[in-house]
Amino acid sequence: MSACPFCQERMRDTFHHGLAREECEACGAVWIEGEFVAKLLGGAQSATLPRRAKGQPGVCKGCSARIQYVPNCPECGLRSSTCPRCGTAPLAVLEAFNVKVDVCDGCGGVALDAGELEQLHEAATVHRDDGLPPPSQVPSDTPTRCLSCKRKLKPEHAFVWEGRFYCGSCAPEGAAPFTAELTRARPTAQGSIGAARLGDTPTESALVWLFSKIFS
Repeated sequence: MSACPFCQERMRDTFHHGLAREECEACGAVWIEGEFVAKLLGGAQSATLPRRAKGQPGVCKGCSARIQYVPNCPECGLRSSTCPRCGTAPLAVLEAFNVKVDVCDGCGGVALDAGELEQLHEAATVHRDDGLPPPSQVPSDTPTRCLSCKRKLKPEHAFVWEGRFYCGSCAPEGAAPFTAELTRARPTAQGSIGAARLGDTPTESALVWLFSKIFS
C-alpha cells in the first residue's frame, strides 16, 4: 500500500471499470497511473501530461496557495501533494477535460480529490481522443520553434494545437504529438484537376468572357 498524495494516510487497492487504482479511506483521494490514465484520458492526453506538468506549480490543499519547488506550503506549512511512487513534490495542477488534477512530472501518475474520478470519466467519455486539431488547422511545415517560449524544437519533441507548434512544457491541453502523418497532403474537395479554377488569371478571365458572348 502507498501513502495518500494529499493526507499521507495509507491507501488501499481498488478497481474502477476493471482497472486498478489506489484509494485513500481517510480523505477519499484516488491515485491512478499507467494504463489507467491512458484508458481514461486517451493516448493523446495521457502522453502530454508529464511534459505539461514540467515546471508547473501545485496548489496547497489547506489554503489554496501556489506551491513550487518546495515540499511544504510557504503560507500555512501544510505538506504539499506528493507522488506516492517517486516522491515528487509538489504535484503540478493541470486541467484535463476541464477537471483540475494533480500530476507527477516524473512518472505521469495522477492524484484526484474525492469525486473527481467520476467527473473526469464523464468528461473523458465525451471528449476522449479529441487532441488532434481539425484537418484545416493542421500545419504543413516542420516545427522549428515553440510558439510560447520560442525554444528550438525537434520534430519528435513538438506538439500541435490549432495549427501551431509548442514544446512539451508549453503545449495547451489537448495538443497532439507532431508526426509526419499530420503534414501529408489531403485531397481537395474539387479533386486534383480542379485545384486551379478557370478564370483565376486575367487571360483566363478574358477567355471566359469571350466564350460567354459566343454561346449566349
